[in-house]
Parts: sequence; structure tokens; C-alpha cells
Amino acid sequence: MADQENAGAGDRREVSRWEWVAAAVSAALVLFVLGYLLFDATARPQTPPAVEVSADSVAHVGGVWRVEFVARNRGHGTAAGVVVEGELKEGDRTVETSETTLDYVPGKSKRHGGLFFRRDPGPYRLELRAFGYQRP
Repeated sequence: MADQENAGAGDRREVSRWEWVAAAVSAALVLFVLGYLLFDATARPQTPPAVEVSADSVAHVGGVWRVEFVARNRGHGTAAGVVVEGELKEGDRTVETSETTLDYVPGKSKRHGGLFFRRDPGPYRLELRAFGYQRP
């Protein structure tokens, strides 16, 4: 029985200096990330979503015209169910309309999407806009 008690005591080894350095660096990184997250959550302005939409490219695909766009949320708040509408206009007259919904556009981020038109957008004025959103 005494042999079993002494066997455990001899298994202890000294912790190397590099293990202490790795532990210290890891702890510092964890504290830095936690500090940053707390700062970001409390110090940044809580501005509502501000979604801007711009055309990225136009391509003829499978008998329709696809307009790819970028929706940028310049606000800090997340926008859910963002309705993006595109219109082909000739003067004041709307020739064709297309719309889609983006599930989420987080604050200070961008999302890509596309709209389909039957007509070639080239001869018309293309207007894109975020038509609405919900707060998640």
C-alpha cells in the first residue's frame, strides 16, 4: 500500500519555462479579446441600420438579365429581412421592377445579391434601393 502512495508522488515533473510563457501569452490573448468585446459592446454608438445598395455587375443569363448588387450597412444595428428593389426607368416612367429579400445585413458589413429582369438594363436607368427592413 505504501508503494502505491509513493508512486504518485514521483510522477510530478517540473513545469518548463516555455509552458509558463505559453500559458501567459494565452491568458493575455483571452483577456485582450474579452476586453475588446466589452469595449465594442459598450462604447460604440448604437446607430440604426443604414443600408445602401449599388450595382456590381450585369449579365445575360438563361434568357434573363441578372443585376448583381452589393448592400452595405453603414449603421451599427443589424437589419433583417432587407427588401431590395430595382427599377428600370425611362425618364419618369418605370419600365420594369424586380425585388429580393436579404435575410440579414449585420452592422458595418455588406451582403451580395441579385435581381432578374426580362429587359436589358443597358438602355434604361437602373435604380436600386433598400426598400425596408426589420429589427431582429
